[in-house]
Amino acid sequence: MEIIKSHYAISKPVQSYAEIKKEAEALIKFIDRPQLKGYYNKAYALCHCLFSETPYAFFVVADDVLVEGLLKHKVIINPEIIEIPETMKIKLKDQTGKVVREDQEVPNKMTFKEACFSFPYRQEKNIERPFEIKVRYQVPALFGLKLKTIEEYKIGVISDIFQHEIDHMAGKNIFLQTQEPFKWWELIGTPKPKGGTSIGK
Repeated sequence: MEIIKSHYAISKPVQSYAEIKKEAEALIKFIDRPQLKGYYNKAYALCHCLFSETPYAFFVVADDVLVEGLLKHKVIINPEIIEIPETMKIKLKDQTGKVVREDQEVPNKMTFKEACFSFPYRQEKNIERPFEIKVRYQVPALFGLKLKTIEEYKIGVISDIFQHEIDHMAGKNIFLQTQEPFKWWELIGTPKPKGGTSIGK
């Protein structure tokens, strides 16, 4: 398995874990023992679209993400952002480190340093994104027989990971944003589906 040239295909929603199990297991093996080229030798997450020109909407996360408690599941399926708060609350501290205000509201924005394995020889890029988001996603359940849906708020690094990977699934990336994404349903000659994931709408 190796990373392919960046493309702009919108990822197809996953209906069952069985249809992606083999690919998911290959991605997990890859991210835990990567042989990456370029500036980076480690990844927090890898999206299926980095390995397929007809991708499914899922990504896998590295063991470090689980160890640090950022997520509890290795495979994240059909992720979508369902809420972006306009503001967030922070603690204000003085020069000595003493908290002088508990709930200062500020805009829900932060600049993240992002790398992308679609472009292994490009330096990290500063990207402004929401710091806090609410996401909906699915994980394998009942030994992979069903998909369990989870909704929760994510902040900081894990919020950035979700946003970066969801961009990939929508046919976007942080370096080339001028290309028009092409749709998976057009590749197989069917009408655009109704409902389901927000990816590609």
